[in-house]
Amino acid sequence: MTVYYSCDSHVVEPPEVFEGLDAQFGSRAPHLVTNPEGRKGTYIAFGDTMMNIGRLGIAGNRLDDPKTHELMARGYDGLNPGVHNPEERLKEQAVDGIIGEIMYPSVNMAAFSYPERDVVHAVMKRHNDWIREYSSHDPERLVGIACLPLPEVDAAIEELQRVAKMGIRGAAIPCTAPLDKPYSHPDFEPFWDAAEEAGLPISMHIFCGSTPDMGLPAHWGSPGRSIVGYTMAHGGMVSTLAQLICGGVAERHPNLRLVCCEFETGWLAHVLQRMDHAAYRTPDDASPDLKMAPSAYFRRQFYATFEDDLAGVLTRHLIGVDNLIWGNDYPHHDSIWPHSMEVIDRIFDGVPEDERIKMTSTTVMELYGVNPTA
Repeated sequence: MTVYYSCDSHVVEPPEVFEGLDAQFGSRAPHLVTNPEGRKGTYIAFGDTMMNIGRLGIAGNRLDDPKTHELMARGYDGLNPGVHNPEERLKEQAVDGIIGEIMYPSVNMAAFSYPERDVVHAVMKRHNDWIREYSSHDPERLVGIACLPLPEVDAAIEELQRVAKMGIRGAAIPCTAPLDKPYSHPDFEPFWDAAEEAGLPISMHIFCGSTPDMGLPAHWGSPGRSIVGYTMAHGGMVSTLAQLICGGVAERHPNLRLVCCEFETGWLAHVLQRMDHAAYRTPDDASPDLKMAPSAYFRRQFYATFEDDLAGVLTRHLIGVDNLIWGNDYPHHDSIWPHSMEVIDRIFDGVPEDERIKMTSTTVMELYGVNPTA
């Protein structure tokens, strides 16, 4: 029997993840706000950045339906039951036809770029302790991803080592590095050493850049709030791939496993081809450590996630069948839950069963070392 395992789902952090932080950090701490500036609903504020709780856990509803906005206005009370309750979440997995999920943050996606870095360190520790507890209800079907506070290397290493000892199976870093210090910078080498030693997959999720704009041009608009910015969001990931591959990080750390998360994949085949040619065309811009074409490093060490991406599936052999992993993005508003099976059947039409199984279950389960059917 074919099974399906989502490589990219989310939790919605409850208020207790943030409670008490104001006593330590005052107004700099993230905090709950109700109906801010005339808007309806519950928000968590990271400075000027407002995360709309009601929008983060309403999978199965459409944004162009007025009833959805009524649901969003209810905040935490409007979220799907499984968002709060891990036992209910297992039932919602069954509704969608899947047997497990790798779970990223929702509210704390804003933490990666929050400039109050001492606050970020505390928030991420809180998140990681909470996600371990949430996942403990069924560790093979609920796999929480830890958050690491790069670009602060020492703090990120300390937290990586802590969560690895806790049994957490993967960790996330900013999907884009600071503009003045790419991931190929020597200052990051101790982190890559520690990540390779820890052996956890390291993820880079959309909207989790070291700056809110993910290093993209201002005239494109926000990656999360404009048409051009969102359409071109994968440009930030292209830059990160170039830093990690052409900058020599992958060559120096061959056991690193890196995940490009929720950028979809239809762009990847062309980018890998073009990066190979760029490395040939301008070799002086690449690390002298490189021994292979950039695409070869990608196929050796990188994974890319997708939800509803026919273009990526059609170009899978140019990207690498072993490098593509599918997810449903539950419980976000643009999730394909509860219609994942319909989407999979459509985008995998004509794809050999062994390739379909790799991309929808076995690769991600091997990557995170889970066996929900045991």
